[in-house]
Parts: sequence; C-alpha cells; structure tokens
Amino acid sequence: MRLSVLDLVPVRTDQSTADALTATTHLAQTADRLGYTRYWIAEHHNMPAVAATSPPVLIAHLAAHTSQLRLGSGGVMLPNHAPLAVAEQFALLEAAHPGRIDLGIGRAPGSDPVTSLALRGAAGRDDRDIEAFPQYLDDVVALMGARGVRVPLPRDLLRENYLLKATPAAVTEPRMWLLGSSMYSAHLAAAKG
Repeated sequence: MRLSVLDLVPVRTDQSTADALTATTHLAQTADRLGYTRYWIAEHHNMPAVAATSPPVLIAHLAAHTSQLRLGSGGVMLPNHAPLAVAEQFALLEAAHPGRIDLGIGRAPGSDPVTSLALRGAAGRDDRDIEAFPQYLDDVVALMGARGVRVPLPRDLLRENYLLKATPAAVTEPRMWLLGSSMYSAHLAAAKG
C-alpha cells in the first residue's frame, strides 16, 4: 500500500514557527525512513496557525533532509503566481532532486480575498485569471518542457515571437497533478491527460 502525508506545517499555540518547521522536518524524515511514497505541502496564507506559505521553499528544505521521499506541492495555487515563476521554481527543484519532485497545482486562491490581492502584486489579478487557469496550466507544462512558450511581442521590439523556457532546465520534469474540490479539476485533468 502506498501512503502519503499532507502537511500544512501547523503551528500550535505553544510553538514558534521554527518549532513547527523542526516538527515538519522530523515528520518528513520519519515518513522517508518508513517508506512513505509522497509528502505534500499545501499553500495557505495569512493563517497564524499554518506555516506552509511557500511550498517550493519547504520542498527544497525537506528534500535536503530526506533521501527517497517524493516531495510535492499539494498544491501551488496558480492564480496567485506567474506561470513562469512556478515553472522555474519546480524546474530548479527537479534539477536539484531528480525524480523526487511533484507539482500539484490548484486554482483556488488559498486565502482570503485581501491576502490574495496582496500576493498578486501591484498589477493585480482578477476572475479572468481563474478563467485563464487552463492556459496558465498549459504554460507551466510547456515552460518546463523542451518546447517552451512563444510570447508575442509588439512589432517594434521584434518581428517574431519570443521563445521562453524555464531555467535552469532539468533533465527530467516534475510529475504534474491537478488538485481540486470540485469536478472541474477532474474534468480538466482528464482533458489534459
């Protein structure tokens, strides 16, 4: 039987964030030693009792302290991040820990509306980003792959599209997962194969 762990890195009332991270490290090492398959880190923001605000950073930390366990985001909330940033983070993780990285992506904000707006920066994002989720997902996959993404540029800059790829390029690609609490993600996952 394959077993996995989902960790939000809870911060108890009698703990500091450092204590919670130490507990998470010990839990991941125990899961690694016991032969668990996967360790998921979930993205949540502005919650004092949850320290899992940056899955890629936590994954890098845990990968350095384990040897066999697959580590993944359960998940990165894509509407909060630029597809290129996600692709670069996970391409780098895969290059550093080949065959051990999973990229779980969700389309929910993972927080309250004010925090979501703050995450998205001055340019902001809106419901159109939720609607564009399938395209953003395709972009992340293409950016991590050999083909990259063609970015159209204004005519005065270049007459051709610009080819953009996540760097550094890993020899392998992280396994991709779509996460969700509705049938939307299941249907999209089936459509994307």
